[in-house]
Amino acid sequence: MNSEWDVAVVGAGMAGAALGFRLAQAGHKVVFLEKGPGHFSTDEADEPYATSPAKRMEQGRWPVHLAGLVNGQPTSFFPPLGCGAGGSTLTYSATLERFVPTDFETKIDGPNGSAAWPITYDQLAPYYREAEALLKVTGGAPPYLPTGSTSFVEPVPMNMGDAHLFSALQASGMHPYRLPVGFEAKPECMQCGGMICPRNCKKDARNTFVEPALASGNAHLLDYCTVERIDATDRAVASLHCNHKGKPLVLKARIYVLAAGALSTPVLMLNSTSQSWPNGVANSSGMVGRNLMFHATDFFAVWPKGRFDHEQPKKSIGVRDFYQHRGVDLGSIQSTGLSANYHSILHFLRILLDGNSFRRLRFLRPLLRIPAAVASLLFGRATVFSTILTDRPYHDNRIVPDAEKPGGMRFEYTIRAELVERVKLLRGLCRQAFRGHRVMIAPSDVNLNFGHGCGTCRFGHDPADNVLDANNRTHDLDNLYVADASFFPTSGGTNPSLTIAANALRVADHISELLGVQNEAIENRPLA
Repeated sequence: MNSEWDVAVVGAGMAGAALGFRLAQAGHKVVFLEKGPGHFSTDEADEPYATSPAKRMEQGRWPVHLAGLVNGQPTSFFPPLGCGAGGSTLTYSATLERFVPTDFETKIDGPNGSAAWPITYDQLAPYYREAEALLKVTGGAPPYLPTGSTSFVEPVPMNMGDAHLFSALQASGMHPYRLPVGFEAKPECMQCGGMICPRNCKKDARNTFVEPALASGNAHLLDYCTVERIDATDRAVASLHCNHKGKPLVLKARIYVLAAGALSTPVLMLNSTSQSWPNGVANSSGMVGRNLMFHATDFFAVWPKGRFDHEQPKKSIGVRDFYQHRGVDLGSIQSTGLSANYHSILHFLRILLDGNSFRRLRFLRPLLRIPAAVASLLFGRATVFSTILTDRPYHDNRIVPDAEKPGGMRFEYTIRAELVERVKLLRGLCRQAFRGHRVMIAPSDVNLNFGHGCGTCRFGHDPADNVLDANNRTHDLDNLYVADASFFPTSGGTNPSLTIAANALRVADHISELLGVQNEAIENRPLA
């Protein structure tokens, strides 16, 4: 194994995998440093509620609880994050939608600077198209994008229940579209969400990017490798100090890319203190870990008019009529591929108890099977939809190191009144969209989507209030980049995975060009 690499990538989720794949394709030597396993077995039955850290990692899930404070109240739960080669895409539901041009134009002014994208939609558009092709996205032409701007694989026809609800939305004056998803277009695909796909028809970062990168011969994967500290001078990273399968490892590269996720990446940076970096590496702005955003997500059941229970619903319907409603940023609505059966209701009730609103009732968790069984009989085969509501960046919403907590970190998040009001508004609009149908939205305050964390190392032109520049390089260090969702200045109103992948390809092209310039300089250097 090389003692020095062109690029060391910390994390092999969507961002790190796509970036490493692109660089390996270009002939650069890449090493992936992944906290979890590099390979997975799908022979054993999936256990989504396993509590053993080892068992959870075997199934591609985050191994320990995530601790935090929501409105000052402590909470702790297993987050919907992945661990291992593929990261959170191992268990994601593969919704792969673009942000809209206005997401890149929005500027949010605050007491600690402004949140604005330093790149335009047009700059990212060709990388969106390429990411869609690599991930073999299926779907229809979204009405929010120019005709011909996407090249989706033709999806399989909707089943009768989904087609009924699609037509019902159109009758209500909505503009539904076939949801872009990363599942192979074949009728027998089960659209595995919440677990590793046993048949490999779900397109994740592992099968789309990591495995082809390794097959190129230009990439290497170190699994069960935890990066504990970044060693940096005033202007550059010198090495990474790691624990690889229980043994210390010091790894050197020309360029370092952090892609461990919007929670873990800033914690690593904040933990990497030194005389040069007393507040954490590349943190002269004091913004590392701050501006944490989650989407707010409601799940709601819609009953069709008629019986369409012979086929399981699919992730087939998207709605963006309320993405921006009368000047207010809301978000998107999408079908989840779930029906209101026993298993999905039990899963929802567990999520509800893990949230902040019902934390005092967690002692009832062992008894949830009873109401889930009763509810499944009452609700029949209602189709479950979800909302993805835009979050906003606030300086005091953050992730911080905490050695006393599982995973060595905790988050702090205050739910603002404006978020509560926007959640209520979108709930009312969901009922309006499905008028004439029975709709049930669970009574609760705000349901934060802890799988969609972003914003904790945002990029922007001004180094005083941004961690990264427009190419995702840290303003402080010449050879340190951050490629995961930490870079988002704003959250958008849809799933972040495709935007992460597209931007990673863009950043990889920049790094590849930089490495080429460096190689040329070395070759042309005069001999002593």
